[in-house]
Amino acid sequence: MAIHVENGSVNISNQVIAKIASTAIQDNHEVTALVEGRTKRTDRNKFYKAVGISINEMKIKIDIHPVVRLGKPLHQISRALQLAVKQVVENMTGLIVSAVNINIIGVQFNE
Repeated sequence: MAIHVENGSVNISNQVIAKIASTAIQDNHEVTALVEGRTKRTDRNKFYKAVGISINEMKIKIDIHPVVRLGKPLHQISRALQLAVKQVVENMTGLIVSAVNINIIGVQFNE
């Protein structure tokens, strides 16, 4: 994504945006894995590989497919993820996040 500024432009790759978003996901301990296609990523340091980024007219849409630990209500986990991801991406990039879509793929029971 190219951002035009006074002295030129700044390019931010989708992978960089995904890595920024994944920092907020890593901080949420109810998320045990992210799913990308048929790949389940449990290594928190590689969550960024399963974060979907699409950009349209300078607005970012983020898609996340988590597996979550049961304990808190799912809607609360989802809302916390949405707010945290939106905030960190907007703060770090200066761009507008138009949507953070959460599609819970699975649940893990507390052991």
